Amino acid sequence: MVAPIPLRSMGRFSHEAIAVDPATGFVYQTEDRVDSLIYRFIPQRRGQLAVGGRLQGLKIIEMPGVDTANWIEQSIPVGKRFNVQWIDLHDVESPDDSLRKQGAEGGAARFSRGEGMWAGQGVIYFACTSGGHAKAGQIWRYVPSPFEGTSRESERPGTLELFIEPNDTMLMENVDNITIAPWGDIIVCEDGPEANRVLGVTPGGVLFEFANNAMNTSELAGATFSPDGTTLFVNIQNPGLTLAITGPFRTGS
Repeated sequence: MVAPIPLRSMGRFSHEAIAVDPATGFVYQTEDRVDSLIYRFIPQRRGQLAVGGRLQGLKIIEMPGVDTANWIEQSIPVGKRFNVQWIDLHDVESPDDSLRKQGAEGGAARFSRGEGMWAGQGVIYFACTSGGHAKAGQIWRYVPSPFEGTSRESERPGTLELFIEPNDTMLMENVDNITIAPWGDIIVCEDGPEANRVLGVTPGGVLFEFANNAMNTSELAGATFSPDGTTLFVNIQNPGLTLAITGPFRTGS
């Protein structure tokens, strides 16, 4: 048995997913709120999160404090890259659940229900379940700076791009968990009100249906590949089943 250790310096908020950048050991985090932040945690010691570190919020330099939901108007166009700055957050234990509000006051961007997140191939993808004017979801792509987390980061900042926002529930509805396939596609689990699917997204942003939940209307979750890439594991949340899907898979887009 392992004793639970609270990771207080990583922030108190409605945690959803994390992604660890293998190049730096930095931990990126999503928050399941309609006015959530995207967080970056820089540990004092790589891989030793309990030791402490710095918690920061993502700010779009050109649009401080922007609401990226695009519910009313297209504030953020698909495919445009924005330079990013990471702002330090304080009082990170946030007993009144105000961490996201503190970040927004400092110019951090707000996202509509940040959920699934995955690091791979030098980028970090994350999903916002209710983004877009149809509130059907968005997938974002963050490319870290070559000087991520250092004093030189402002020389070549990381970039953020709204990768896809279909606003068509026939194509994608309420994206949740995501992973990156060994061949480069993004694999997406839906958490919609009715039928739910596992979708694929090519590096060029083309959506395709990979599988569907023919058992019930429960959400699909936890998609991940085996280390050798031959098996995709995915869960049906209710009644609590884990499925193993074997290839051969398509290996290119």
